[in-house]
Amino acid sequence: MLSTEILTDLLPAKILGKSLFIFEEINSSNTFALELARKDNQQGTVVLTDSQTAGRGRLQRSWFSPPGANIYGSLIFSCNTSPLILGWIPLMAGLAIAQAIENATNVNISLKWPNDILIHERKVGGILCESFKRNQGETCVVIGFGINVNLPESTLPNEIKEIATSLQIHANQPLDRHHLLKFIIPAVEEGWETLMTQGPKSCQLAYHPRCSTIGQQILVEFPDGRTQEGIAVSIGEQGQLQILPLPSSPLGESDKILNVHAGDIRHIKSSSNTQDKN
Repeated sequence: MLSTEILTDLLPAKILGKSLFIFEEINSSNTFALELARKDNQQGTVVLTDSQTAGRGRLQRSWFSPPGANIYGSLIFSCNTSPLILGWIPLMAGLAIAQAIENATNVNISLKWPNDILIHERKVGGILCESFKRNQGETCVVIGFGINVNLPESTLPNEIKEIATSLQIHANQPLDRHHLLKFIIPAVEEGWETLMTQGPKSCQLAYHPRCSTIGQQILVEFPDGRTQEGIAVSIGEQGQLQILPLPSSPLGESDKILNVHAGDIRHIKSSSNTQDKN
């Protein structure tokens, strides 16, 4: 089980980690963190759990959460900022965690817009950011993250074996979760501080080369059920994905850039004409 004593010693005494909750099992670290934040200003709180009974990702998808093997966490921040900045928070978190994992393990990490953490196009982790406004206008943001750490290939459920992976599989050995968190939590805090003080340009240049979505032929599934195929060409100033629709586009002219602010993205593998459903 994750140790409060070990993590207290490992984490730098900045904002994150001043208040630390570690559970053996909980329904969802994000659910607990949101409830905590609504009761009081819990800026800097870190919530970690060994197992989740109702872990979830984007679009209310469930998250495979076996006990004692992975990292499931939520970080509470408060800010007074614009929608322009808020749109970049999930991307910033993904970038910070990807860089931290690489520094801790030497395993190459890429990102799929907006919040999937990948190794060779297979999902090793994800980000779920949730926020609400306080009465005084301040925004509370909970950055939730799940990372598959010590899952041997044989333990992955059949339905996700082709699209998911773990750090242990690529590092060829089990990894110390405390050691990973020592890199991850300060990296997210540093990314947050930089984004709040310097704006989106601070992570936009670093995000582009790490994002495996850019340059890909993709299929977008919008929240209202519409779909759109196109080529992902860039990330916009609000963190939106910019795509060039294919000539058969039902949403407009094929030479007009389409901005995608929300939706499910599938990388289309041109070599086999199959889709990566990470």
